[in-house]
Amino acid sequence: MQRGFKTKAEKMAGEFRTKLGLANHSSLPAKRLLSHLEVLVFQPAEIPGLRPEVVHEMLNGSSQHWSAVTIHDPQGRPFIIHNPDHAPTRQESDLMHEVAHIVCKHPPGKIVKVGELNFRSYDEQHEDEAKWLGGCLQITRQGLLWAINRRMTQEQMSEHFCASEAIVRYRRNMTGVDVQMTRFHKSSHR
Repeated sequence: MQRGFKTKAEKMAGEFRTKLGLANHSSLPAKRLLSHLEVLVFQPAEIPGLRPEVVHEMLNGSSQHWSAVTIHDPQGRPFIIHNPDHAPTRQESDLMHEVAHIVCKHPPGKIVKVGELNFRSYDEQHEDEAKWLGGCLQITRQGLLWAINRRMTQEQMSEHFCASEAIVRYRRNMTGVDVQMTRFHKSSHR
């Protein structure tokens, strides 16, 4: 990630909440943010012209192997196709990850053909940025501090932010809020 990106991402997550009339500790549903950004979201069955057997294969045959993808229409407007078979918390994470790619204006990966197989290329820096910003959009650092101050359990945080417990742990570990709170409590007891 570029220097300063993490700080910028936290700021963006807070700014989106402010624009939508939400507090920094509020849950930000991905579909609400996508609506604000005027980005449409589809499930495979909602895509016109997609043959039923392709929809069936996407949702039954390989449903564990894909989460969401951003595609651009002929006018260059992004839209997202997501897997509705994943848990709601996973869908939130997947959609926020795609939002991050859109907001950061990451170019789409390229399709590379090897023999009869098609592979998609990924830019590691873009993926790292989308992972970080997507996490910030789900749970701001200020939101974590708010939840910790209220002595919320991991499960309660997960429920409040509609995030998986894995995302809550990731954000707690990566932001250092637990260390910060421990130091704060130690210094306040002196």
